[in-house]
Amino acid sequence: MSNDVTIRIDGLWKRYGLPFPRFLRKGLNLIKGRGFACEDDDRWALKDINLEVRRGETLGIVGRNGAGKSTLLKVLAGVTAPTKGRVEIIGRIFPMIELNAGLNTELTGRENVRLLGAIMGLSSSEVERILPDVEDFTELGDWFDQPVRMYSSGMLSRLGFGVAVNIKSDVVLIDETFAVGDLKFQNKSFAKVKEMRESGATILLVSHSLETLQFVAKSGILLENGSLLFNGSALKAINAYETLVFHSEQKRLEHRVRSRITSEDVNIFGARLFDEKGDTITEVSAGRPFGIEVDLQINRDLDHPMFSLGILNAAGILCKWNVSKEDGLVGPGPQNHYILRAWYPENRLSTGAYEAHFAARDAASFETLERIAGIVSFSVTGPERSRGIVRGKVDWRLIPFDEVKVNSTGLDLCPESRVEESTTG
Repeated sequence: MSNDVTIRIDGLWKRYGLPFPRFLRKGLNLIKGRGFACEDDDRWALKDINLEVRRGETLGIVGRNGAGKSTLLKVLAGVTAPTKGRVEIIGRIFPMIELNAGLNTELTGRENVRLLGAIMGLSSSEVERILPDVEDFTELGDWFDQPVRMYSSGMLSRLGFGVAVNIKSDVVLIDETFAVGDLKFQNKSFAKVKEMRESGATILLVSHSLETLQFVAKSGILLENGSLLFNGSALKAINAYETLVFHSEQKRLEHRVRSRITSEDVNIFGARLFDEKGDTITEVSAGRPFGIEVDLQINRDLDHPMFSLGILNAAGILCKWNVSKEDGLVGPGPQNHYILRAWYPENRLSTGAYEAHFAARDAASFETLERIAGIVSFSVTGPERSRGIVRGKVDWRLIPFDEVKVNSTGLDLCPESRVEESTTG
């Protein structure tokens, strides 16, 4: 193994439980009428993982629940053995998979530090040397010499994390236990992990907090159903994960039962999402315009038909709502079969999964003739991360206080523009 490679994983497979005997599987297949076909019904938690992690690298691991993230860390920690494949690790490993693991509730915090240090292979002198650092880091005060059965969950987490970050390790495995305690303690934890990284420790971090991974990890991998889907920078791994989640949300929206209020006055024959070329699409790039098309038939004379489209995100929050009458659409004319097209020239939706709700009404009486929840569903994708409902950059300015004008209404945060107005007016 190369000098700067601390972890090498070759063809790692992991399956929990015993494999189903082949002859029994054949018998079940015969009973079910499937002949002698032997399907591998075994559940693999990890499938053919190949990965190298170098010294001083901080690797963020992302994936949905059940993707195999915690299983991978457990295999690396030696908690569970691989079913197939090989794992090589150089140096001392400290697994922060469960912060409270190894703590004896009848011992004090100080005594538990000595116990965990001994478990990690530290000598008595080494343990005594780190004790003051752990005591100072955890900020437990007098509680440090009280039995841990009297600790709150937050105090237990502080103690476990304090031991983990103060024992010098070559490889640190962190599973959803990165930032514990209040904001002050979280900042201290971030700083400590950064210090460990700069000293050459290799850190593998599993977290559903994408903001944490984005700021701490330099590289990242994406796991899905036990397979490695992406290996690259942390930001690209996060983007790949979000795209995966968005597409799964889109499929969920496509297969959900749509609520519908209908009448014989309007028939809906179909609907689609389309791009600038008029091609049917299921996803649109962030910032790109798009349109929604509805194939409908109006079966009664309407002087003032009115249509509405509402776009909701996966959480069910209304992000945009438009009414044809307010946007200037006039009456239908003498025909009864129409293709209704709504074009969105400004797409400010954040990346995510969406669905459109459609309604047709008589504007004169405001009678609802047709209403369909989820007439189309789609996803918005893009290389950059975005949060909230709408996307868009903000112009940031940091102005020294002495340069900011103060008037009777308060602080004037745009002094340059006010000066221009006064000179040109």
